[in-house]
Amino acid sequence: MEWPGDFPDDHAFVELMVPGLSSEMDFDQFLKDTEEKLNLNANSIEQQLKELQAKMSDSRAGDRPPSPSECLQWFNLRAHSSFRPVTTGHQELMEFFRALQQYLRSEDEGKEEATLQLLLNLSAQCGVCFPCTPSSCSSLHPQPTASSVHLVHTVRDDASLEIQEVWDDVRLQLRRHLLDRLSPRSPEHPGPASISTLSIPDRVHCLQQLFFLYPESEVLTHYQRLRGQSVLDLLLSALSSSPGGETGFDRLAAGFHSAVPALTQALTDELHVLSRLAEPHTILGFLNTAYLSTVTHELASQMERECETALRDNTTLSSKIKKYSARSRATVAPMELPMKNRSFSLTSHQLRALTQLACTLLGFERTVRELVTNMTFVDCTGETPSIKGILKKSKEDSQTTTDGKKSPAEASLHTPEAKVLEFDWRSAFRGLVPHMAHCVKVVLDDACAKSLHQEKALHSSGHTSVTMASTTGDTSNTQLREDSFYTYSERDTPKMIAKFCGAIVTELDALLPLAAACRESSLLEVRSSFVEACGRAAFAVLDRLQERALEVPTSAPLKNLPALLATCIYVLQRLEHYRGRLKDSNATAAKVPLTLLPIQKCHETVEALRDQLTSYCIQVCSTCILQDAESHHWADPKPFYEGERCSFSVQMWFYFLCGLRSDLWAVLPPDLAKEVLGQVLSETLQLLVRRYAWARPSYKRHLQIRCDITAVLLYVEQLMWSVCQSPEALVRSSPYSAIVIIAGGSDWPYQIHSLCEQLLTVLVIVTAPLSLLYRIFTVDQVKESATHESDGPAVHWLNAINPDLFSEQVLRDGLMGQAASACQLRLLTSDPGRNPRLLLRMLLYRDCHLPRMLLESSHFCQESSLEMSAVSCKAGDDFIVALFNLFSCLNNVPKALTQALQPYLERAQIWEHLYTLADTTQTVPAVVSCVRAIVTKSTNSLLVHLVSMVMGWQATEEPSGALFKQNVPESVLAKIPKEWNYTTLEAKGKEPATKTVISLTIQALSFIFTNLPLAVASVPLPIRYLFQVAEKQLSQHSRQLRLVGLLLWALLGCLIQGLEDPHTIEQISGLALDRGAKEPLSLLAECLQATMGIQQKGVPKPTMHKVLQTLEEKRPKWMSMQLQKARKLCSDSVFERGRESGVAAAELTEQKIGLMLLEVCHKAGGSDYLRQIYHIIQGNEVGDAGGCRAGRRREIYGGGTSESLFCLLLQPETTGPS
Repeated sequence: MEWPGDFPDDHAFVELMVPGLSSEMDFDQFLKDTEEKLNLNANSIEQQLKELQAKMSDSRAGDRPPSPSECLQWFNLRAHSSFRPVTTGHQELMEFFRALQQYLRSEDEGKEEATLQLLLNLSAQCGVCFPCTPSSCSSLHPQPTASSVHLVHTVRDDASLEIQEVWDDVRLQLRRHLLDRLSPRSPEHPGPASISTLSIPDRVHCLQQLFFLYPESEVLTHYQRLRGQSVLDLLLSALSSSPGGETGFDRLAAGFHSAVPALTQALTDELHVLSRLAEPHTILGFLNTAYLSTVTHELASQMERECETALRDNTTLSSKIKKYSARSRATVAPMELPMKNRSFSLTSHQLRALTQLACTLLGFERTVRELVTNMTFVDCTGETPSIKGILKKSKEDSQTTTDGKKSPAEASLHTPEAKVLEFDWRSAFRGLVPHMAHCVKVVLDDACAKSLHQEKALHSSGHTSVTMASTTGDTSNTQLREDSFYTYSERDTPKMIAKFCGAIVTELDALLPLAAACRESSLLEVRSSFVEACGRAAFAVLDRLQERALEVPTSAPLKNLPALLATCIYVLQRLEHYRGRLKDSNATAAKVPLTLLPIQKCHETVEALRDQLTSYCIQVCSTCILQDAESHHWADPKPFYEGERCSFSVQMWFYFLCGLRSDLWAVLPPDLAKEVLGQVLSETLQLLVRRYAWARPSYKRHLQIRCDITAVLLYVEQLMWSVCQSPEALVRSSPYSAIVIIAGGSDWPYQIHSLCEQLLTVLVIVTAPLSLLYRIFTVDQVKESATHESDGPAVHWLNAINPDLFSEQVLRDGLMGQAASACQLRLLTSDPGRNPRLLLRMLLYRDCHLPRMLLESSHFCQESSLEMSAVSCKAGDDFIVALFNLFSCLNNVPKALTQALQPYLERAQIWEHLYTLADTTQTVPAVVSCVRAIVTKSTNSLLVHLVSMVMGWQATEEPSGALFKQNVPESVLAKIPKEWNYTTLEAKGKEPATKTVISLTIQALSFIFTNLPLAVASVPLPIRYLFQVAEKQLSQHSRQLRLVGLLLWALLGCLIQGLEDPHTIEQISGLALDRGAKEPLSLLAECLQATMGIQQKGVPKPTMHKVLQTLEEKRPKWMSMQLQKARKLCSDSVFERGRESGVAAAELTEQKIGLMLLEVCHKAGGSDYLRQIYHIIQGNEVGDAGGCRAGRRREIYGGGTSESLFCLLLQPETTGPS
């Protein structure tokens, strides 16, 4: 029997998880609370043993008091042979059993429950241990033995067989009643069939009563037979009711897909039940027999039936198609072969149905492993070579036929213990291995040939541009992409690929689950067929990509090259995903030749296409765009367009790079697109540096060179926003980059900075007046070198082009303040994709300056009498919720949430809503609902345990109102042997109901305050800091908040609201409450209100004062101490984390940003919140920056260089190296 959980000194552990990056004080408090609970529980067990010891000493007058170890043996049903038997008359015992037998045969309602309660009372009160032998004991052993009947006080060792038979009849009737209750098809539970209709506590209670009557193994055998039949009924019901009218393998796929959720829920409930009653390995054996074996046998039976149907249909169809070849065949009639050796072909539709079925079973298998591992602490997640089909197959199952005629529960007479799960569903696919392997080859080869043929036909019709398809909308096999095998991020994945390749990859992805499922040695033929077909398809796609690449530029446009490169990268990533998904440590599965996947050739093709793209762009610039004889006639004595514009070649070079950037941004992965653009920009800029360094212009052409170099620098400055990854790469030239380049790497921003510095030097040396050069480099050289010493390589050319943004201080100390914000925003919106790291950094910079600016300019904070539309209000609320969900999980920066939402919080008066957070009747802003959801998540864990405590107390203290409404008749009570000294509950008397309610309320109140610090610690640090700031704003409520603080006020208020709302309690706990259970919860809510200082409505109950007084007497000032502990976590822990990790720019290192980004992405929906905020920022930036960019274009394309810019270029501190 389970140790009762309703003792006043019992301290249970609650599922309140501390955030992963919480403060040190939270963890210290958590460890202290855990140690305190363990000590209290140990003291509680000792106290209860002493009380039990005293009670048993009273019933054993004259004997020595039992020791604690002997008391513990009373709870061991296997140790009853050590008890001392006391003689009871044979006739008395026989009369008592016959009275029970007659009573059970009567028509009285509730007779079984009353009998069971009587037997349990006799065992607990009088120390009677009734026979718990197997039901077949009397037939196997005709002569009674000492082990057949063990009655502690009453049974002689020579008990007759007649007593055993009567007792067996009593047990049998009670067993039938309990099994009927456990059966989902019992008359008590009409309606549609399901796995079980009883709640988990009721099922546990029924099984405990059965354990009282029969041995555990026999009970579990009967129970697993019930569960096996229920699982079978569920599967048959799902397979017979196909809403779409599917037939064949489609019916199997749809049926199992609809049955898996119900099976998963049933398995979860079963684990909750069995984990309270049996050992882990016994649980594994039960699940293997009752659930997994049943699914396996029924699947095998259904598969065999569908295979016979497919054999008949497909053979008939193929015979009609291939009738022309009948003359060439042998005229001898073929012999009747087994099904697996018969020749028939699966259709592509049937293969897809089998793949869907395998995919469903794979997901179910993974879920079962995780459930068992998490709930029994038996590691079933490892994939070791000894496990067949991921889960081990027993020897008995391998010898069992798959005809489906024998119930799996009947195959064993006991519940065996198991060390691993045994789910051999793959055996059902063995008969179809050659057919599936052949069909996989045919389907993939046909799909590849069809797509390539369509692409060739389209190309032959004159469509030279590659037809593209998006990769973002591909949702096929998302459950496989979410595996740990798929390691490519969004920034590494192409955006667009060739359409014909997308169709082929879709077919490969569709059959990947089938290949992944076929990992046993008998199924490897299917996996090998998939790998071979995949290799052939990949080689064909690569050949077509290379063929189309050779057509550029003779017959195809340049934009084909980025598209072909993106397609090749996508093929490479999918092949590596297939290799990771199919790679197996199993020796047999490792024999599949994964080397047939052309991964190496994909790498080589990617490098070749990238080299072709970059070299062609550089060649176009050097041989065509930059070749302008009119513009580069430096010796011409006439000025070039009167010195009012730059060269046509420079302008066309910039246009070409902008077009290339557009092509790269549309298809390539963001990081690769930036790399290619940086390489082309650097290589072509080197040509320009060489050209202007060698130029010897005439006097009239000096203005042209000055205008050309200035335009080039302005163009490069615009393109650098698209090339650089971070603000540091934009304004600083790292000395480590030179080492990277020497080692064979590439750092294009560093090389571009170096080339621009050379261009700036050329501009100054070639076009500056000689007198100014003489004064700078001779007269002022000593003075300037003494006052200006650079700490590292500076980027002077940016200061010359844009002195407002890139000032001298910025180049010396780095970007700070408003300049850093503007730079980060420009980098973010110039990136080809969403850069989560840069976005998070920008959102946190300058105390969350950007989110505050967005909110201040939104309709939330504007003084406007215009009413917003419902769509606009919904969009605004979604943005607020996205900001809240993002910042609320950043425990590294607890102040960020409050700082980001500060304008909105003040404008919408959120502080007052936080004070009345527990009030669910009023309409509140969206952010208040989010805060309430987080707080109630902590209180709900406490609430569920409180409800279970009350329900357990009700079942113990009020059995007549809970389960046992029928009393045992006097005719049965009169037959109880006198030596047992049994006294009924009515005659014995019970404690007053008020006393037990007070005891229960004290226990519940003690439980709440014990776990109150942990409940506070489970609230994220940003939410705690938000409450602390709000508390300072609520000076009008300082008297109410002086004792508990705002967060505890809200948390306890939500708990009180939950205790007073029966609908909320039933929804959270899943238990229906009657009046007897609602009254203690209501009393508990009143006690909590009193501890918070809330005035009671009406006259307070005397019981409430009695509870608080008694608890204060038992633990003086303990509640106040717990409140102080919890309130300390609301203030000091936040400041501690704030001191360690602030929001200052100096502390936002790449490592901290990476950790915070990881924390955000691990939260459900974290990436979606970042994406939503990014799109809003991007839209606002486009509207705000349009005018500024138009002005800059006029400056570039318009007149020549202004005098102010020219003077700026000649400042000594901006002069580049000579």
